[in-house]
Amino acid sequence: MTSTCFCGSTLPFDECCGNIISGKRTAVTALELMKSRYSAYCVVAGDYLIATTHSSKRAQFDKASIEQWAKESQWKGLKIISTAKGSALDSQGEVAFQALYIDESKKSRVHYEHSLFVKEHNQWFYLSGKTIAINRNDDCPCGSGKKYKKCCGA
Repeated sequence: MTSTCFCGSTLPFDECCGNIISGKRTAVTALELMKSRYSAYCVVAGDYLIATTHSSKRAQFDKASIEQWAKESQWKGLKIISTAKGSALDSQGEVAFQALYIDESKKSRVHYEHSLFVKEHNQWFYLSGKTIAINRNDDCPCGSGKKYKKCCGA
């Protein structure tokens, strides 16, 4: 695969998140893990999503359900809102992001989440995430120029 990576970088997928998902290398930062997990949804890599979830939380995730949602969705883009800590020297990090997608009923959607990551034995893991509500009167994060309530929030 030579297309640009799903995470929004200008690198080809195979040289960016594809290397992490395939196990050729590990994510160095929490942000890198978050981007690779978004890309894993795009390529329906359920095993990777489960493996990069912290062991204390894995029982809460069902591979079949994850893969079904990933397959039924058309992933349209990733927007990083903010990061805190999560460098190669840190043991925990936070990433707030918006993932734009079209659901199985062909409606545009925005998944807005604040995620927590931890590093154990030099490997980053997704620990938890809190969905953030978008105000209905805010501009839609999809970039349409419309209010959220008249666009992806309709």
